[in-house]
Amino acid sequence: MRSTRHSSAAMMAADVLRLLVDFLLIGIALLAAGAAFVWLWGFGTDLARVLAFPAAFVGLVLGFYVSVLLLRLAFLRRVRPGRYRLTDRAALRWIVWDSFMRMYHRHPLHRYIDDFGPVRYVFYRLLGAQVDSTFFFGWQAMVLDPWGLRVGRDVVIGSFAVISCHSVEGDTVVLEPVEIGDGATIGVRSLVLPGVQIGDGAIVGAGAVVTKGTRVPAGEVWAGVPARKIGMVRDAAVEEPEEAEA
Repeated sequence: MRSTRHSSAAMMAADVLRLLVDFLLIGIALLAAGAAFVWLWGFGTDLARVLAFPAAFVGLVLGFYVSVLLLRLAFLRRVRPGRYRLTDRAALRWIVWDSFMRMYHRHPLHRYIDDFGPVRYVFYRLLGAQVDSTFFFGWQAMVLDPWGLRVGRDVVIGSFAVISCHSVEGDTVVLEPVEIGDGATIGVRSLVLPGVQIGDGAIVGAGAVVTKGTRVPAGEVWAGVPARKIGMVRDAAVEEPEEAEA
């Protein structure tokens, strides 16, 4: 009974903290939008008043991404892998960052980042992800904890796939990085959980659930719920037949 009460109190505290961070992010964005609008409107000309509305929109967007950098400097560098109670200081830092990522995935413009390679690369690097510029991000794919993502070259993350570096278990959160080797493929609608290591050239099939702490060796094909090995990646090259003896 006591542990249940502690768990409920920790979850409530986490929800309150997330709400405060949401208000902070919205406030910074609205402040930037309002400043841009008032500045242009103050010129008093018809052109300035017409431009004030798109300027407010640009300010809203820039304000949102400035808040990203502020959170990056204040919290992200202090997020460390491990197992923490939700009331621990380390967990609270993660809660703040988790709140931001929820806001990001709800933001109407986030697809313009995820779908545009150069911007996506810079943005996720700013969020702490170790990614190569050659990785491909499918439609509506989600990385819940960029700070813990380690991705090699020529990696494909399929549409609607979800990669999570955290797992909440009662009043405890587990934070572990996810590593994906060169040339690996994460299939459509698959789920990759904390502590997973996927080797070079490996394939995780569509809809698979790779459970916490699983290691997928290089060159293997895994599928299912939970994911299991179902085969090996075959070389696509076709060998030429040997010449018949005269």
